[in-house]
Amino acid sequence: MPIGNVIKNIFSGGASKLVETVSNVVDEFTISKEEKEAIKIKLIEETNKHIQLMEQEATKQMDIQAKENESARQREIQIASSDKVPYINKIITPVLALIVIIGGGYIYKTAHTSEERTIVISVIMLVLGYYFGSSIGSHNKQIQLNKHADLNSK
Repeated sequence: MPIGNVIKNIFSGGASKLVETVSNVVDEFTISKEEKEAIKIKLIEETNKHIQLMEQEATKQMDIQAKENESARQREIQIASSDKVPYINKIITPVLALIVIIGGGYIYKTAHTSEERTIVISVIMLVLGYYFGSSIGSHNKQIQLNKHADLNSK
C-alpha cells in the first residue's frame, strides 16, 4: 500500500472521529443551525489541510530516504571500482549481505510465529533493496505522487 494511502487511512479515520466529537461539543454550545454548519465546515477544512500537510511531510521523508539510499549505492560503486581500495573493503559488504540473507533464510525456516517470519522477510527485503535498488518501488511511488498531485489540483 503506498505511503500516501497509509497516511490517509490513519488520519482520515481519526480525523473523522475528531470532527464528530468536536461537532457534538459545538452542538451543545451554539445556538443557530447556521453557526453549527459553519463550524463543522471549518473543522473539515482544517482537518483536510492537516492531512495534506502530513502527506507532504511523508513525501519529503521518502525523498530524503531515497537520496540517502542513492548516496550509499554510489559509495559502494566507488569502492568496488577503485583500484586503490583494499580487496577486503570491496568484499566485506557483499559478504555481510550474503550472511544476512542466508541466516535470514535459516531463521525464517525455524520461526514459529508469523510475526517472526514477517520481521525476517523485512530484513531480507531491506538488504536486497539496498543492493538491487528500488526502481520498481520508485516508479510506483512516482505514479502515486502524480495521482495525488492531479487530485489536489482539481
